[in-house]
Amino acid sequence: MGTGEKNTALFRVPEGSALSSKCIGVLVLLLLGIWGAKTQSEFETSSVYLWKTGPWGRCMGDECGPGGTQIRTVWCVHVDGWTTLVTNCKQAERPANQQNCFRVCDWHKELYDWQVGNWNQCQPVLSRSIEKPVECVKGEEGIQRRDITCVQKSNGVVAEDTICEYFEPKPQLEQGCLIPCPQDCIVSEFSPWSECSKSCGKGLSRRFRHIVAPPQYGGSACANLTEFQVCSSSLCPTEESMYSLNVGPWSTCSIPHTRHVRQARKRGKNKEKDKDKEKAVRDPEARELIKKKRNRNRQNRQENKYWDIQIGYQTRQVMCTHRNGKTVALSFCQQEKLPITFQSCVIPKECQVTEWSEWSTCSKTCFDMTSPKGNRTRTRTIKQFPIGSENECPELEETEKCSSQGDGVAPCITYGWRTTEWTECRIDPLLSQQDKRRGNQTALCGGGIQNREVYCVQANENLLSYLNTLKEKEESQSQSTSKASAAPLLSITFEITASKPVDWKLCTGPTPSTTQLCHIPCPIECEVSSWSAWGPCTFESCDDQQAKKGFKLRKRRITNEPTGGTGNCPHLLEAIPCEEPSCYDWRIERLGECIPDNEKQCGPGAQVPQVVCINSDGEVVDRQLCRDAIYPVPIVCDVPCPKDCVLSMWSGWSSCSHTCSGKTTEGKQMRARSILAYAGEGGLQCPNSSLLQETRSCNEHPCTVYHWQTGPWGQCIEDVSVSAFNSSAGWNGEATCAVGMQTRKVMCVRVNVGQVGPKKCPESLRPETVRPCLLPCRKDCIVTPYSDWTPCPSSCQEDVRVIKQSRHRVILQLPANSGRDCPDTLYEDKDCEPPPICSFFRWKTHKWRRCQLVPWYVRQDSPGAQETCGPGLQARAITCRKQDGGQADISECLKFAGPLPPLTQSCQIPCQDDCQFTSWSKFSSCNGDCGAFRTRKRSLIGKSKKKEKCKNSQLYPLIETQICPCDKYNAQPVGNWSDCILPEGKVDVLLGMKVQGDIKECGQGYRYQAMACYDQNSRLVETSRCNSHGYIEEACIIPCPSDCKLSEWSNWSRCSKSCGSGVKVRSKWLREKPYNGGRPCPKLDHVNQVPGV
Repeated sequence: MGTGEKNTALFRVPEGSALSSKCIGVLVLLLLGIWGAKTQSEFETSSVYLWKTGPWGRCMGDECGPGGTQIRTVWCVHVDGWTTLVTNCKQAERPANQQNCFRVCDWHKELYDWQVGNWNQCQPVLSRSIEKPVECVKGEEGIQRRDITCVQKSNGVVAEDTICEYFEPKPQLEQGCLIPCPQDCIVSEFSPWSECSKSCGKGLSRRFRHIVAPPQYGGSACANLTEFQVCSSSLCPTEESMYSLNVGPWSTCSIPHTRHVRQARKRGKNKEKDKDKEKAVRDPEARELIKKKRNRNRQNRQENKYWDIQIGYQTRQVMCTHRNGKTVALSFCQQEKLPITFQSCVIPKECQVTEWSEWSTCSKTCFDMTSPKGNRTRTRTIKQFPIGSENECPELEETEKCSSQGDGVAPCITYGWRTTEWTECRIDPLLSQQDKRRGNQTALCGGGIQNREVYCVQANENLLSYLNTLKEKEESQSQSTSKASAAPLLSITFEITASKPVDWKLCTGPTPSTTQLCHIPCPIECEVSSWSAWGPCTFESCDDQQAKKGFKLRKRRITNEPTGGTGNCPHLLEAIPCEEPSCYDWRIERLGECIPDNEKQCGPGAQVPQVVCINSDGEVVDRQLCRDAIYPVPIVCDVPCPKDCVLSMWSGWSSCSHTCSGKTTEGKQMRARSILAYAGEGGLQCPNSSLLQETRSCNEHPCTVYHWQTGPWGQCIEDVSVSAFNSSAGWNGEATCAVGMQTRKVMCVRVNVGQVGPKKCPESLRPETVRPCLLPCRKDCIVTPYSDWTPCPSSCQEDVRVIKQSRHRVILQLPANSGRDCPDTLYEDKDCEPPPICSFFRWKTHKWRRCQLVPWYVRQDSPGAQETCGPGLQARAITCRKQDGGQADISECLKFAGPLPPLTQSCQIPCQDDCQFTSWSKFSSCNGDCGAFRTRKRSLIGKSKKKEKCKNSQLYPLIETQICPCDKYNAQPVGNWSDCILPEGKVDVLLGMKVQGDIKECGQGYRYQAMACYDQNSRLVETSRCNSHGYIEEACIIPCPSDCKLSEWSNWSRCSKSCGSGVKVRSKWLREKPYNGGRPCPKLDHVNQVPGV
């Protein structure tokens, strides 16, 4: 009701009003329109204007840590981008412009750091192209990520990234990567088949291969690495087998009886001898050939004296035994082929040598206890080489130490090292090693290097020459006179001259050094003291006081002597002309006590100076000489009273404003004092401020200053008027040979003007212009005599190249002071006489002798013993020949011709039932394409042609076939390259750098790729036809990770502020970027906040 009443009251119409209900409706509509317009205006404002924020500013605060604050700018913008009033934006949605933050300080660097996770697996990036290539070539592009957080070092708690970013930028979160192409497994070839697992019956043999490169990135798996096959050998004994075959060992090789050998030869050769006799009678030429052949065979037998080869026989027992151990007939043992019971063999013979020869003469024919002893040898030769024996021949040469002693033995030649003089000290070789551009600098000083040459000479050459001469004299005297008394002891005097160099290998002691460090003193600049005060005006010469000309002098002294004498120093004496000169003057030594006037206790007074009389050189002389000089007057002083103003002592006089006085310049200097305490009642008042300073004139002398200037001393020229004196050393320690004179130029110079007349300078102080000097001795070049010619080769040579021999000499002393120059030639060579060409030796093998069988009486019980056939041995002769075919000693071939050819071989004399063939022919040529065949043939001979078993081509093939070698097989790589694989157990560290973190293998390795072999029709064939192992390999390198390398810290910069808190900066510069996963570079700037100074 209340509401209704209220509304009714709101629209109540006064009584008696003519407003109708229509007017009331219009009023309601007007109110609703106003409310809708206001609502739409508020909606448009919220959608058209937006709040914008700037970046957060630096965290500020009084203390380090989480108590800091940072602010940012917040403003209102229209949607079109222009800035407007902040009242247009909703205030309730206004972002905060201030927040709490963590204020980072420099010492936080020790508390916080980036925690970097490992890279995750490389994930492929979605390719834009729908179709992918059939064959993978470079791999697939991908991306990998890692986790990076800022943590506290102590507990690992995560912190804000801004803390760590203050010291070091945030490391990279993601990087591109490459997903490699699939790599198939690569395996090696199969090994040979192993032995059968069982010695009898059926077993297994296997072969295997190993993995060269494992499959990766989805490549095909490895094939089987092991294969087996069934193998079988002889049947194993079973329980039903009652008999077993036992084979005994071979007996020693025995020589057949001579009678049986002779009878065997008779039976085989009776028919041939009859035919030879008939042929010899009929054919004289054939008879001559037979004679030569017999002589040659006889000679071969003589040359074969070292190998007495005898062919014998050996037997063994083959028995069939019952299970109970009893021997039964061989027929009970079921065996396809029984083992043989006899065979031919070579009679073994041990090596036989001759007796030792006499000892050779000692290689050292002189006497010397210090040097090593000599050697002597003895030899023996081989009489019989070992045949069929495991023992080799003993040593054929024996050596022992020896020394020659006795009265007639001369002392040995000794050798020693000699050196030339050291060269001058040079610095440029050391500098050129560091910087090639500094190799030609001159006037260098400091540490340098000196060189000298070392050569070997005969040390006791003169002594041996003297002893030989003495020996010849004694022999000549002994022939003329008898030795009645002992010869007097002669003194060994000989001149030591330069010895000729010999081969450096003859000197055995330690080689002297050829280089040494030296030092060139750096030039020392002349240093002088300050000028003294100008002295009194004195006569040029006090002995001659008639002239009124006088000079004032000032001096300075040398405080640091320069290298090269005092001539490099500036002048030490200057003079100015003056009036009224005197030779003597008073000099105040000290002042007496200040005595107040009128015998008062304080106040103004005077100080009496105590003086001495001095001459122009400042030396104290008799006081009577200063009678004409003005005596110094007492000096005014002041004794302060108790209540007077107290003043400080006068400061020292300032430096003079001018060095001299002229028309426009006048030298002045000042001193000052200050008030320490003001005057008391009745005391002397303090002076005005103007009286606290004093000024006086200084450097009142005119600016016309003169001095003597000297030039450098000239060259020392020999003075023939002065005789040379006998002294081996001069003033500077060098050997001198004559006296000379040196001159220099002396002139009078006005300061800042130049040369003037000599009368302007004091003549008495004029420096000397001439002085004596010492001339160093002339040094000629000294060289050693030529060495002996190097020996030409005495032994034979394998080639015909020209060989030279040479000789040389050494410079012992370089010329100096106009001495004789060194010769141009220090080395000479010439061709040697051509040496003989070495002979080449070879083994010559002769025809195999007849095949020797086991004696008939040994094999008579075996099948086919009636025939002279079966297996045997045959021997042959071996001789030593030169290259041209001439005879040579057997020892030459043993040294130079290599191993011995075989002396015996197995042979076979065919039996009547055996099939006999010709030798195999050569293989036919291959003219066809790949896959063609080539053949070789043989044929039956004699009665074998009619035997049926010999015609069985399976047992006795007459044709052999081979696949022709084909160069049209093509090997092609299959699959991708494997990873770079290091050799097993090898880890290289590049350049000595250790890999941080986990140990990673790096260095040189190999990668592999499978190979397939195809024929010309692109058919896959065995890899062996392509001469391939099934894979190829090539060297590769796994790069080692290298960390970022920085320089050392620079010095701190100056503080950015002169007062208050400022910043200093120091930095490092990048020397080498990281690569191959090395540690990244840190922040290069180091800022340190310090208080300003």
